[in-house]
Amino acid sequence: MLHYFKFRQDLLSPQPAKDVYVKREAGRGWPEECPPIRAANGFGFDLAANFDVTFVKGPKGWRVEPDTVIQSDFDYAASEGGQGRPLLQQYAWFWEKGQRLPHRISDNVYAQISNQVKVSSFLFLRTDPNELLYMTDIPNLPRPWRAMTALIETDWYPASYPWHAVIELDGSEKRIKIARGEPLCRVIPVRRDTYFAQEMSAPSFDEFFARGQRWLATHGSVEHEEKGGGTVDITRTYVRQQARSRFIVAS
Repeated sequence: MLHYFKFRQDLLSPQPAKDVYVKREAGRGWPEECPPIRAANGFGFDLAANFDVTFVKGPKGWRVEPDTVIQSDFDYAASEGGQGRPLLQQYAWFWEKGQRLPHRISDNVYAQISNQVKVSSFLFLRTDPNELLYMTDIPNLPRPWRAMTALIETDWYPASYPWHAVIELDGSEKRIKIARGEPLCRVIPVRRDTYFAQEMSAPSFDEFFARGQRWLATHGSVEHEEKGGGTVDITRTYVRQQARSRFIVAS
């Protein structure tokens, strides 16, 4: 399970992913009509952008407009019995040339990652034991920026800050806007486990292939015959037999 706490309660919660993100014109054959693509689109939770932000590229690199910094709606005290006060969190910030914390960046590396910007989700995130959080871009949604893919150890690492997504901007663009409510990145809880891949033996493949032919004969609809063969339509049956995962944000 994904557990979250908002930096401020008027900010956006994670939302279940959607099957369709692009409004298409009339016509047939759009990618979103493919059941496996729709299933991938709708797999996981979306973390949304909390504020309108525009990244402007100038002669000296990118800048953020506006440079938003907000306070938490809870107080934090560094020591027991100390005076509590709200935390501050910047919404978007870039790597710094010559930086040493939180990790060192060499100048030649900085030149390669200068189009990257960190955008806060304003969410403290935790998962159950042996569950990780796979963070990635929104599937099949082309934009002039993309969220970098990361696998976060959210079951044992007690991050005392809201998690952020690292966004890579298209260096050929001059202005890139991300609107409030736009999905910033996708997060998917996954199990920490050992996963195997193994080639099928010839007998097991024979059984697999024969089972597939029986399934086609039972559920497929032959669209046309040509030289003893045919094209089999399985789309409707595939949709009916899909066992889709569900993603729910509990209130």
